[in-house]
Amino acid sequence: MSIKLYDQDSFLSEFQASVVSCTKTEKGYEIVLDQTAFFPESGGQYGDRGTIAENEVVDTYYKNGEIVHLCLSADNLTDSVTCKLDFDDRFKKMQNHTAEHIVSSFINKKYGFINVGFHLSKDFVTCDFNGMLTKEQLSEIELLANKVVFLNVPVRAYYPDEETLNSLVYRSKGELEGKVRIVEIEGVDYCACCAPHVKQTGQIGIIKIVGSIKYKSGIRITMKSGAYALDDYRLRFEQDELLSNILSAPQNDLIPALKEKLSSLDQKEAEISKLKNEMIDIVSDKTSNTENNICIDMPLFKMDDLRKMCNSLIEKTNELCVAISETEDGYLFVCESKTINLRDLSKKISIELDGKCGGSETMISGKLKASKEKIAEYFEKGMFHD
Repeated sequence: MSIKLYDQDSFLSEFQASVVSCTKTEKGYEIVLDQTAFFPESGGQYGDRGTIAENEVVDTYYKNGEIVHLCLSADNLTDSVTCKLDFDDRFKKMQNHTAEHIVSSFINKKYGFINVGFHLSKDFVTCDFNGMLTKEQLSEIELLANKVVFLNVPVRAYYPDEETLNSLVYRSKGELEGKVRIVEIEGVDYCACCAPHVKQTGQIGIIKIVGSIKYKSGIRITMKSGAYALDDYRLRFEQDELLSNILSAPQNDLIPALKEKLSSLDQKEAEISKLKNEMIDIVSDKTSNTENNICIDMPLFKMDDLRKMCNSLIEKTNELCVAISETEDGYLFVCESKTINLRDLSKKISIELDGKCGGSETMISGKLKASKEKIAEYFEKGMFHD
């Protein structure tokens, strides 16, 4: 079994090692070293990446009890190889994992809920708890967690002897076998954990809970810390800046400016809807009763408007009426009839007019990619009967 250098120093980013084995597989080359600072995928955290003798390590995981480094190549594997971690990625994971310990500790202490699930992805962390928390309670937990960050208390990972371990009250996600590694956040938490962590809570930077959903019988929270949180803040700031320019309002006044803009849009939508209804009435009044099919083009009409148009015209014809409206990639259409089973025709129409539609026996709707002229000819001449 490889010596776990990350147990001794979580900040070790470069080291020398001997190659124990190198096995070619369909995924690449699986390399086992006599010692490693690469943390393997475990406990909800994905494996470290980096290089071994300049061969890219794309994943690290356990296999048959060994820590395996998956490389894309296996060149220059001498007796002693230089290994380098992608430490930027490792440090982000340590920031987020230690942050999770702090948050989980406070949730456990204040509400008695246990962390029953943990997943660390490339840019956020999710934690599952076996109980529900309100938005206000999560805000309180976030504040308490960040106070620990600001106090910059020590974080220590170690294997206590049996007597010391038995005297500790510590958190654990499941039954433990073998030697137990404890991660201690001074004055805050003791937790059994095998992963690398920061050495001081100040190295986390900041902890931000960005979302929560009901999950099974409890809650799943999403959080970002350190570099992840900074990236998230930058993105949100850029979005706020863009909104500020669009709304011509200071960033601190975006909400009232947006409400005012939405209110104005609602008023304009109501005015447009009124004009469309008036247009439908005018078109209907000017359309004479006919034995022929009706196909009418209504520019800028949406699907609901087209339905209203058909409802208004259906009494003018004995067979069917169609209303269409051009979009960027075709024509929206609604077809209504009192005498034809349109559901039976929908597949035929979709094929012959290059589109997709569906609905009931009396009304179908969808989008067609054929030209306006072809659509009009198809329905007006009843070509669907062929």
